[in-house]
Amino acid sequence: MSELVVEHPGWGTTLQDAGRPGYAALGVPRSGAVDEPQRQLLNRLLGNPPDAAVLETLGGLRVRATAPVIVATSCDHAVTVVPAGGVIVVDPLPGELWGYLAVRGGILADPVLGSRSTESRSRLGPAPIEEGMRLRIGPDPRTPLVTDHAPPRRPDDVPIGVWPGPRVEWFGEDVLDLLTSATWTVSSETSRVGARLDGPPLRRLVDAELPSEGVVPGAIQVPHDGRPVVMLADHPTTGGYPVVAVVDPAHLARVAQARPGSTLRFRLVR
Repeated sequence: MSELVVEHPGWGTTLQDAGRPGYAALGVPRSGAVDEPQRQLLNRLLGNPPDAAVLETLGGLRVRATAPVIVATSCDHAVTVVPAGGVIVVDPLPGELWGYLAVRGGILADPVLGSRSTESRSRLGPAPIEEGMRLRIGPDPRTPLVTDHAPPRRPDDVPIGVWPGPRVEWFGEDVLDLLTSATWTVSSETSRVGARLDGPPLRRLVDAELPSEGVVPGAIQVPHDGRPVVMLADHPTTGGYPVVAVVDPAHLARVAQARPGSTLRFRLVR
């Protein structure tokens, strides 16, 4: 069986597939790739099943193939044949936070609650990637390879769509205007769990404590300091901070890929 030997694990590198939806009532987040469109694109290039697991990394990942393999990475969006002994290096694209490596046949691991995704807070799922690990590659899916590359993703300056949240009334009447007119800076406090944004504080009118309630990916929670936090793949399934808005699912990967120091703007979807 073909394997990938991890020569350098890089930073924050984990195995991610389509995630484990349906377990929020047990306190288990969906997880999966923070940039799900990227994972899907690479798997389509390789003819993999839609739920095939890939490697997700903050950069510096280096693996060696023990036998010829066909791969695609977010670095080039190209189908590449790597010979036995060949080395694959994965870094995020300039301006992006996360990079991805997909292999034809997918990367195998024992599923936990139906998924091969690693959840970063509880470490549910496969162990984080470490030096010396040998990652098994699944059998060839015997599907046609219909193209050898995909067009590069172009930078998108269009404001990110958001929907009004369930706790808008906890804030001033102009809170959505402020949210959508301000320029927000991604802070260094960003991870697979969420991205904290710096900008004008979103002040509450209601200071009471909110009983914990369900939270969805893209929910924009506002703690007492007024600095919004966008929930990402490994977010807690419940939260006690009011949700002022929710990022449209079609745009959530842009938030996840925004590097600390970069800026975001929002627009209201009605």
